[in-house]
Amino acid sequence: MRRNRKGTIQPTVSITKPPFEEVVERYYDKVLNLAFRLMGDREEAHDLAQEVFIHAFQAYDRFRGEAEVFTWLYRITVNLAKNRYKQLQREREHRWEILEEMDEEEEETEPFEWEDTKLSPETLLEQKELAEAIQKAIDELPEDQRVTLVLRDIEGLSYQEIARIQGCSVEAVKSRLFRARSALRKKLKPFLER
Repeated sequence: MRRNRKGTIQPTVSITKPPFEEVVERYYDKVLNLAFRLMGDREEAHDLAQEVFIHAFQAYDRFRGEAEVFTWLYRITVNLAKNRYKQLQREREHRWEILEEMDEEEEETEPFEWEDTKLSPETLLEQKELAEAIQKAIDELPEDQRVTLVLRDIEGLSYQEIARIQGCSVEAVKSRLFRARSALRKKLKPFLER
C-alpha cells in the first residue's frame, strides 16, 4: 500500500521485473532515439543513452515495479537530458567567450565535402536547412514544452505516459504540447510557406 498525492491509500501494483540484460536489449534503441531527439546530437545521444543504462543498472535492485520499466527508463532519460542540456549551454557560453578573444587567423576551418547522393546540392541544402531549423526551434522551446513535444510527437507516447514521466497532470501535458506546437509553427513559418 502507498499514499498518492491526495493522501489516499492505494494498493501498490507490482509489475514483474525482467532481467536487466533483457531491459537493455528491449529498450536501448528507444532510449537512444529519445536521447537524440532531446539532445539534437548523435554523439551526445549515445553518451546519454549509456549514462541512462548505467544509472538504471545501479538503481535496478531498488526498482519496485510500480511503473513499467519503459516509463522508468524514459523518466531517467528525460532527467539526465535536462541536466546535460544545461551543462552544454554553460559550456557553449564559455566557448563563445573564448572564441571572441581569438584572432580570426587562429581559427581553423575544415574543408567542405559533398555527400555522394542522387539529390541535387540545392535539395540537400534545403533539407539540411529545414532539419537544422526544426532542431533549433525545438532546442529553443522551454524545457517542459520541449520534452513534452519530443515524447508525444516524436516518440509517440500517450498523454498518460508523458504525465507519469514528467510527474504532472494529463491537462498540463496537453497544455504544454499546444504551446510547443504553436511556437514551432511560428518559428518554422518561413519554411512552411515554401
